[in-house]
Amino acid sequence: MSKTEELKEDAYIKAPPPPSKIGKKLFNLFVAILILLWAFNGAKFDLKELINGWRPLVQTLERMLPPDFHKMLKAEHYSIPKDLSVTELLLPIPLEKDKEKQKRVWWNNQFPQTIIGATIQTIQMALAGTFIALLFAFPISFLAARNTSPHPLIYKSIRVFLNLLRTVPDLALGLIFVSAVGLGAFAGTLALAVHTTTVLAKLLSESIENIDEGVVEALKATGANYFQILSFAVVPQMLPDLISFTLYRFETNIRAAAVLGLIGAGGIGYLLNNAFRTFDYQEASAIVIILIILVISVDSISAKLRKLAI
Repeated sequence: MSKTEELKEDAYIKAPPPPSKIGKKLFNLFVAILILLWAFNGAKFDLKELINGWRPLVQTLERMLPPDFHKMLKAEHYSIPKDLSVTELLLPIPLEKDKEKQKRVWWNNQFPQTIIGATIQTIQMALAGTFIALLFAFPISFLAARNTSPHPLIYKSIRVFLNLLRTVPDLALGLIFVSAVGLGAFAGTLALAVHTTTVLAKLLSESIENIDEGVVEALKATGANYFQILSFAVVPQMLPDLISFTLYRFETNIRAAAVLGLIGAGGIGYLLNNAFRTFDYQEASAIVIILIILVISVDSISAKLRKLAI
């Protein structure tokens, strides 16, 4: 063994051991436990009360069984006008003035009050709200991304505005729009559109910031202008995320539209709220089952579309 190797070995043997981090880890664990205890205390979490309340919970669930689907299956609950046939009601055919008015009133006011009509309206609200949000979020996302915003001041202003607006819950937005345009699906659609715009703009702007800058630099070297760079370098790279995020927001908007119905903003949530308020638990159970089937179906279809598009 050479002298140099001996010196290295002696230095390794005499080197002090690395400082122990056990004390720091224990302290961090202690702090985490204190924070969790503080959170559970503030949430008034009481396992004893939950155990003592199992009887009322079971009684409520028993009242919800069996689910009552008769309002969905029986024709008399749809209040079909006597002067109109099923064909005249369902097909877009020319009718007399009185019949046309009855048809319009039924589709706009009576059919949405049925379970099937409210379910369809929930899908319509989610789809319309998501589409409106995409129209606004797509251009805003370029202004909210650091690498595509024309000026740092525009980037920071848009970011701050989106963060402030995104903190407003969709339920609060629903109440605001209900006071502005009245009860119904229009208020719920506007609430979904505004809230989804802020979320989509944030997600898309982050996707833009993660693109390969080499493609952008190559186009700049050819003398391409700002819009040409966005069209041929940025959009193709963010397109998979655009499709994925939009479909995901459509899924979440189905659930959000159902919740917005609880405040009178249309959709199946409105019927669910009425069923619980009138203690019709069996009908409420049927509505919950339909909502579960709807959400699962939309999630499955959305997943298939995402695979086809990406």
